[in-house]
Amino acid sequence: MKFYTETPGIGGRIKQRIEDFKVEEIPIEVKSGDEYTIFWMEKFNWDTHRALREIAKRLHVSSKRLGIAGTKDKRAVTKQRVSAWKIEPEQMEKIKIRDIKLYGFEKSDEKLNLGDLKGNKFTIIIRDIDLNRKEVENRIEKTKQELKNGIPNIFGPQRFGEVRIITHLVGKEMLKGNFEEAVKIYLAKVFEREPEDSKKAREFLKNNWNREGFKKSLELFPTRLRYERSILGYLVDHPNDFGGAIRRFPKKLRKMFLNAYQAYMWNQVVEKTSAEKLVLPGYNTKLDKSNESEKMVINILKKDGLTLDSFLMKHMPELKCSGSERRTVLKVADLDYEIDKDEINENKLKLILNFSLPPGSYATVILREIMKS
Repeated sequence: MKFYTETPGIGGRIKQRIEDFKVEEIPIEVKSGDEYTIFWMEKFNWDTHRALREIAKRLHVSSKRLGIAGTKDKRAVTKQRVSAWKIEPEQMEKIKIRDIKLYGFEKSDEKLNLGDLKGNKFTIIIRDIDLNRKEVENRIEKTKQELKNGIPNIFGPQRFGEVRIITHLVGKEMLKGNFEEAVKIYLAKVFEREPEDSKKAREFLKNNWNREGFKKSLELFPTRLRYERSILGYLVDHPNDFGGAIRRFPKKLRKMFLNAYQAYMWNQVVEKTSAEKLVLPGYNTKLDKSNESEKMVINILKKDGLTLDSFLMKHMPELKCSGSERRTVLKVADLDYEIDKDEINENKLKLILNFSLPPGSYATVILREIMKS
């Protein structure tokens, strides 16, 4: 039986500065060869896929020629490996992009695919802690011991959107074949923490869901909302083709919506099961009604109007989602820390954490246990 830690947390704030959150991949070995160039990409305040598109643009090639083992947060300093097909190190060395550094080039016959890493190492600073040094030390030591037993290996909030919590909602409608509703959620669902200009634009569009509304919304949506504007531009010319509008997203992002729905289902079940592994359902999954956790998955699908065949994505088959298994217990490795004065927040302390996690696990899950009040 899994549980959350019982010790009160230390409070505080994370990501007060982008450089307070650092993550580095623990790489796997790759075979030497000639077909691919493998290199490290270190980035600051860049979304992984946007960074890859910019690199591909500078190389004058398709971003499909670049492979990664995992995606990384935008609001962080991240270090990850990338593979480039039929591109020489000399070409890569010429690329200069602000806040992106490429180095450590080696040749290989292997492409990097999602999951091709041993794990991730984190260095994270929690600031603005309103406790004395002894209290921080006592609480972190107790939590450290409790974490050794493991906690539910849930997907972190960034999987669903930290400001606009919509990725799983869009994914659910896509799985149902309801592309209009998927587009409407993405474009017109308003969230309180959004900037005022985007809230105003989404509110207008929600109340004017037609060709003229699409056209007028192009004037209202801020230029920074690149995907929204691309979709609206398509809808102005094709006001009833919502499947085509969805295809304005890159394939990886469309797949991410579906994966987010799988993660949403997982999070609902993982805390209620004692099994060591649990399925992330897909078109090739076999579910047993006599298995308690798998019965929960069946019930969630039924409630949401879906079946396992929904993951075949018959109206967009290039996105079909297979099933997999994932461990239900998350255990942190190599956790150590340092307590110091917070140079940003007067009369407060900061906690500098170092730890490692397996692939696909979320540091925010660990931080929640350390910081909770």
